[in-house]
Amino acid sequence: MTSNPITDFGEGIGKGLAKGLLEYSESKIKSLVNLFRENKLKFIGDRKTIEVAKETKKSGEWAFYKTYVSDSELLFNIRLGLLLRKVESDTDRLDNLKSKIRKKYGIKGLHIAYFVQNGVLNRYVAILLDNLDSTEKLKRKISDVLTNIEKHTIFVDSRYSERQLIKDSMTIAAHNPEIFIVSGIYSAAKIVRESKASIKELLKKYKLEEMITGMKEILFFKLII
Repeated sequence: MTSNPITDFGEGIGKGLAKGLLEYSESKIKSLVNLFRENKLKFIGDRKTIEVAKETKKSGEWAFYKTYVSDSELLFNIRLGLLLRKVESDTDRLDNLKSKIRKKYGIKGLHIAYFVQNGVLNRYVAILLDNLDSTEKLKRKISDVLTNIEKHTIFVDSRYSERQLIKDSMTIAAHNPEIFIVSGIYSAAKIVRESKASIKELLKKYKLEEMITGMKEILFFKLII
């Protein structure tokens, strides 16, 4: 029986590689996957904050959204929102993290993180569950609100006037979203609070639900079907 040195060499490498992969333990593969995932946190820069970020994977919220959100980038933005919530008592660290999220993921990524940080996504899902009859619909709704967050949410800041907020609310409502949100935090919460009655009066086809916690004023307008 003749042998071909090149073929034999190639087969030898192939067998060795296959054997190596089979012998590579599942735990080692998981460790490499986790290492790759944790590298995404490097942009944060602060080791202490990164350690806090790792703890977010132990939360019930993370377990829930990991089940219902398949897009890895959206899921990571959710994780950053959980992290913002964990550090929000430390103003300097919070502001530093928000700045880095905006630089890395843009204003949309920061808004998704805000959406999670302030409990808006949790409340949004709770409202959806009143009328949803399948997990697939829930997955689509969550994906849609995060992917198109500016079409569903007004993030009010201190530069807003009551007139501008009412105008923007009417613009969003004109597209008949099932739910849309007006969110104001700290100084912006006062603007939302003062505009609430006027917006409610104008949006007759929407039912208002409020979420008021500390310095946060968040309005949920649910389309009356």
